[in-house]
Amino acid sequence: MKKNEEIKDLLEMQIKTDILKLSTLEGSEEKSTAIDDLVKLHRLKIEEESRKDRYFRLGVEAAAIILPLIFYGIWLRKGFKFEETGTFTSTTFRNLFNRFRPTR
Repeated sequence: MKKNEEIKDLLEMQIKTDILKLSTLEGSEEKSTAIDDLVKLHRLKIEEESRKDRYFRLGVEAAAIILPLIFYGIWLRKGFKFEETGTFTSTTFRNLFNRFRPTR
């Protein structure tokens, strides 16, 4: 993790340096090359941020699937323990059982 932060900091410093250097450059070819380099660095920064965002969204989606399954499992076990007679006599568990849908 520390290495990623160092790379991110170096990338940001290089972008700032290149932006400041742009105003001192003369000639359209030099400026064009500097701008192209700046665009490439900026794309790298955006890709790094979007990668973190993807991992975060993946974690949230996994939790959205796993947590309800755990919840349903706990309630189902408690309900079956309560309903040892083989029938759903309580309206609470009968209503809960009808709502068990481990899908979105």
